[in-house]
Amino acid sequence: MAAATRLIEMARGYQLSQALFVAAQLGIADLLADGPLHITAIAQATDTNATALHRLLRVLASRGLLAEVGDQTFALTTFGTLLRRDVPGSAHAQVLLWGHPMQWDSWSALLHSVRTGETAFESKFGVNHWEYLVRNPEAGDMFKAAMAAHPCHTEVPRLYDFKQFESVVDVGGGKGRLLLEILQACPATRGILLDRPEVVQAATQAFAAAGLSARCQIIGGDFFDDLPTGADAYILSNVLMDWDDAAAIRLLRQCRMAMPHGGTLLVVERIIESDNRPSLSQLGDLMGLVVTGGRVRAESELDALFTSAGLRRTRSLRTDSGYCILETALR
Repeated sequence: MAAATRLIEMARGYQLSQALFVAAQLGIADLLADGPLHITAIAQATDTNATALHRLLRVLASRGLLAEVGDQTFALTTFGTLLRRDVPGSAHAQVLLWGHPMQWDSWSALLHSVRTGETAFESKFGVNHWEYLVRNPEAGDMFKAAMAAHPCHTEVPRLYDFKQFESVVDVGGGKGRLLLEILQACPATRGILLDRPEVVQAATQAFAAAGLSARCQIIGGDFFDDLPTGADAYILSNVLMDWDDAAAIRLLRQCRMAMPHGGTLLVVERIIESDNRPSLSQLGDLMGLVVTGGRVRAESELDALFTSAGLRRTRSLRTDSGYCILETALR
């Protein structure tokens, strides 16, 4: 019976996902940041039905995100603090992304992807994932916020020594969170951020606010065609996973051609471990099938891509959050 119950809980995981999504949309954790509140006060602040809201918050309390400290009075737990918007390690943006209808609706057509090998996203929305984000700026902003919230952005500069490089190019670096962290950690390093024009717009203000505008060039362009040449290091962080093998090899070759002799390319990705132990990597791989058309790869599969692109892996480093930093050089 216990095994059957566990299986049923897994099957009903989407219900908890939506409970988290609604709580994040309503800003429940932010409302409780200053202390416990009665359900009537929370309902008034969120313009919701108090009885229905109580049923939602009771679910979150049963999972340790909230604590019911009195009669229909809820407090935020340490775990639940991660649902706040602006705390270190916040998961708020990620929860909004994974519970959003553009994900939700796509995953409802997983069977289509498994039968055909095609992305369910395009069958649902009529365009690919990237074009959808361009056409729907609100969804695009939400996606960029979630990408900027990846824990690897703070882990990678702590784990890998970027001080050895005079110049670093973040290829497909989104809003520039990773590059900003690198430049803050390495006062003598200069950076270049490259991504689509509508993506990097938000980066200009962030680098200016951090006092780093003079040390970072921001380029709006296509990384398949507009890659700057001659930098000491290039970074592909959470990029290859969004592309099939042919496109991934093409991008790696572009980086190889841009790199000088002795240059370094760093690939930061989740990977499928050889023992296939449970992690977000397998779900990320399935997400590639359903949404982006990409895939999460094993280390050996990435090595094959590197070889095809004229690169060789020199070492690998693991982060605490499950990412892998793969350092490569010219063959």
